[in-house]
Amino acid sequence: MTAMLLGDPAQTFQVNAETIIAQQFDPRRYPHRHLVIVGAGSPSWIDQTLRVMAAVEMLTTAGFELVSVAENEQAHLRYAVLRRSVPAA
Repeated sequence: MTAMLLGDPAQTFQVNAETIIAQQFDPRRYPHRHLVIVGAGSPSWIDQTLRVMAAVEMLTTAGFELVSVAENEQAHLRYAVLRRSVPAA
């Protein structure tokens, strides 16, 4: 999956975990302080959770901090909300 399935991250404030893991998302170009990582594309709860947390880990090196983790069981999605600890360059 790519970020295009969720729309432009700068407009939607969200990006797919797979896009981050595949290094197709550049956090330096993201203009906002908050971002939602969406774990989708796998029916497995644990796979989605692992992918979301791997993406969170990758973005912590870019100045983001984990704020919250949530899930939508009906839609079978896992989310992580992050906040940039330093202003965007």
